[in-house]
Amino acid sequence: MKKLKVGIVGCGLVTKNRHIPSYLRLRKNVDLSAVCDLNENLARETAREFHVPNAYTDISEMVSKENLDIVDICVPPQIHAPIAIEAMENGCNVLTEKPMALKVSDCDEMIEASHRNGVKICIVHNDLFHPPFLKAKELVANGAIGNFIGMRCFHSDLRDEMVLKKDHWIHKLPGGLLGETGPHPVYMSLAFIGKVKNVGIYAKNFLEHPWAPFDEFRIELEGEKAISSIAISYASNRYNTYVDLLGTEGVLHLDLQSFLLIHHRSKGSVNPTALARYSLSTASQIIKGVATNTFKVMTGKVELGHDVIIERFVDSVLNDTQSPVTAEEGRETVRVMEMVVNEYQEKYRASFKNKK
Repeated sequence: MKKLKVGIVGCGLVTKNRHIPSYLRLRKNVDLSAVCDLNENLARETAREFHVPNAYTDISEMVSKENLDIVDICVPPQIHAPIAIEAMENGCNVLTEKPMALKVSDCDEMIEASHRNGVKICIVHNDLFHPPFLKAKELVANGAIGNFIGMRCFHSDLRDEMVLKKDHWIHKLPGGLLGETGPHPVYMSLAFIGKVKNVGIYAKNFLEHPWAPFDEFRIELEGEKAISSIAISYASNRYNTYVDLLGTEGVLHLDLQSFLLIHHRSKGSVNPTALARYSLSTASQIIKGVATNTFKVMTGKVELGHDVIIERFVDSVLNDTQSPVTAEEGRETVRVMEMVVNEYQEKYRASFKNKK
């Protein structure tokens, strides 16, 4: 079986910390042939650090010279579409960081280009492939919490990484901070609640930076099957992602930072014995999860969402099977984000004007 030649566009933190290590794990099937970044020094430093043969500053030059099988896009979403389309017109399969694009119309052009050139697109919805999330989908499908009736998502980021940087590219997105972080809970919600029909949003400003009109968000997504309640925080200054999946017979709590899944079964009673059993069950699940994760770390067997999705996309290209996250799934996330951002901008129009 031939090895796939891969070129990465963008040499930022997500490339160095997630994408390159994932490809290096797949040396049997992948040759990481080139990296590309407008910052020539960064491109050359990245190539040297990870022993990548070639570094470029121009995507067209990289694609024309390298005869790539996969182009991996790790740049701000404003330019996902033109880079992806150029790569596909040159016969390359495309893996792109989320969101797929900023507009549904851009997604449609990307999908058309993939069909026209007979190549695949995959969107990095990485949280879907963390082990607790994969297990939770299996449990829900098997009726472990009864009938699924709704969910809650919480996501918070460190201030120093984005919100405190006045010139960070996220502030130029249509939804600002929301446009960068929002796709994560949206695509996780879509995995359970079905097609989104209506959205609602509330926002507050605690940090009071002129370049970020709001830093706390609460979003409601009404899907065909259930409702998802989303909280996004930049004011709390911590990195966490939690998901609660609610059922008629129990709740699944996912801590995607600690890679823990806790199954809260129905207590049936609030007497002391029932409460003690409930607490013991929770404690034992946490202890077992921590022990399992510790063993995986010590043996080098930890698989993050990026590792799983990149490996599955490589397999889909080698075996001509469906991408782990299809272009249509990426498009649906963008459609919902457009709804959320439009509602956000309309509701808080006066605040945006005051910040200009």
